Amino acid sequence: MPESIRPDETLDVLCDEKVRLIQKKKGYRLSMDPFLLANFVTLKRHETLLDIGTGCGIIPVYLSRKGIENRIVGIEIQEELYDLSLRNKELNGCANVTFVKGDVRTAGKDLGTFHAILSNPPYIKERTGRKSPGQSRLLARHESALDLPSLLAAASSLLATRGRFSVVYPAGRLAELLYTAKSLGLEPKRLRPVYSRQGEPAVLSLVECIKNSGVSLKVEPALYVFAENDYTEEVKTYYA
Repeated sequence: MPESIRPDETLDVLCDEKVRLIQKKKGYRLSMDPFLLANFVTLKRHETLLDIGTGCGIIPVYLSRKGIENRIVGIEIQEELYDLSLRNKELNGCANVTFVKGDVRTAGKDLGTFHAILSNPPYIKERTGRKSPGQSRLLARHESALDLPSLLAAASSLLATRGRFSVVYPAGRLAELLYTAKSLGLEPKRLRPVYSRQGEPAVLSLVECIKNSGVSLKVEPALYVFAENDYTEEVKTYYA
């Protein structure tokens, strides 16, 4: 085990050994959602990208190790996760990635403006759902520190005109997401529903909004995660 890995941490090797990720054994740990979102976002060569609530830095590190050379910034409010993001950047040699500790609601123009912003945000409203044990998991899953209107307002303020905001969000809150985004100048332009398996209800939605854009929504083909007892061929490519 590398000397940088502490007793309360794990070192996970992903994507055919392209990505090495330090995580805490307890607290918030990686799910599939960041991989779905990272493969949904689009970037042109010159564009800058901000990841709101970057956690341990998985999306910026993953994109960098997949060959994306754009400038990528991740902002994280939790000290413990911010520390992990810095160590994961160093471990993976991601020179084009920068991590910032802060609250995106108050960071304002100190971050600059971006061509694209993405977020895998807390999903669970306050006073609903079963509380996650531990402060790290609580802030990562519940809207204690960042609710949907605050997230979308921050994204809108940090996007350049015609910039794109991409998010992965529960299918059951899709109407709320679309309505709130439109009210804050983020026009939904792409929607891809995510299903665990064929014949089951959608579980997630991948949505891309464009700042100050006209009304036109493209509904993309469904994304299925599993086929029988294995990942679908598309999802397998996410981990290759």
